[in-house]
Amino acid sequence: MSTPSVVALARKHRSLLKDFRNQEPSLVEYLRRFALRHAEKDLLSRTYLAIHEEGGVDRLAGYFSLSTVSVERTSVEELPTLWKLPRFPIPGVLLARLAVDARVQGQGLGRHLFEEALGLTLELATSGPVAFRLFVTDAINEDAVRFYERFGLCRLSDAFPARMVLDIKPLLGQIP
Repeated sequence: MSTPSVVALARKHRSLLKDFRNQEPSLVEYLRRFALRHAEKDLLSRTYLAIHEEGGVDRLAGYFSLSTVSVERTSVEELPTLWKLPRFPIPGVLLARLAVDARVQGQGLGRHLFEEALGLTLELATSGPVAFRLFVTDAINEDAVRFYERFGLCRLSDAFPARMVLDIKPLLGQIP
């Protein structure tokens, strides 16, 4: 599969959502029932779609949603880079959902979507009007934990969904 284009979810994409398949029903339901409303009306998150063109027809290959979050300072005691921060909640960007269509899993799209989400987050951190320190997600199961650990996220909880965080400060120095 060639690299799909990643675009913000808009009303014109509604027909693509119906065909999305994933083994986690909650990820499918969120996309179909709530993602557009959360972006347009509730202002709770923004969803980005990976659209792949196949035989002249656009097809939804995957998606991710971003939102804001704050993490209690006491929950990140194990991360040495955060020890000197004041003892109040640490702001961050939440990778609220990331899902790949079941028909294209195992082809590297999850990695691509993660990198897109992190890239947008770092762009906001360097040139946006707000400051934050963490990139956060809540891993749905052990497979998701292992996936996010490959990108350097640290697990804060043994329960599921498992909160995971990445200190973005070291990454900001790597941006040209």
